[in-house]
Amino acid sequence: MEISVILTTLFSIFATSADLCADVHLDASGQPVTDSLGQTLARFCKWTGPEAPTLAADVCCIIDDDSAACWLPNANGRCTAGVKRYCEYGEVDSAGGVVCLQPLPDACKAGYCLDAPEVPPPTEALVACCMAGGCHLITSNDEIFACKGSFVSCGWGQTNADGTVTCYDD
Repeated sequence: MEISVILTTLFSIFATSADLCADVHLDASGQPVTDSLGQTLARFCKWTGPEAPTLAADVCCIIDDDSAACWLPNANGRCTAGVKRYCEYGEVDSAGGVVCLQPLPDACKAGYCLDAPEVPPPTEALVACCMAGGCHLITSNDEIFACKGSFVSCGWGQTNADGTVTCYDD
């Protein structure tokens, strides 16, 4: 009996939780959807730029088909609801909720940005699929599956009427 208590304690100390961001979009055959660089996109983590803050913590999550609601475990490191997952990058909001983040490469460092115009248009942070012919916004599974280029973060860009994205250098 004492050995099983010791083993259970050791297992709980050294056990690692599954990475929430490792749950990625899959194609019709059940294989991970990858871009031209072999990158995948997480299903339950917010895609963001390369400067994502490190959280490096377990989180408790209630996961459904389309989303995950996460928060930090209690003071004993336990989840009173949901499942425990690991979140390498993330942010904790003032209400104790956690948003796990998946950092993506910078579009400008990958060579997809233009010089900013003298009079900057309204811009936003975007996630795009970029290739030699330009960039397209990723907002749905269809765009993820259709990407033949690279998944990138566009920190300062704009969506155009034709569905393309223009990324600007800072």
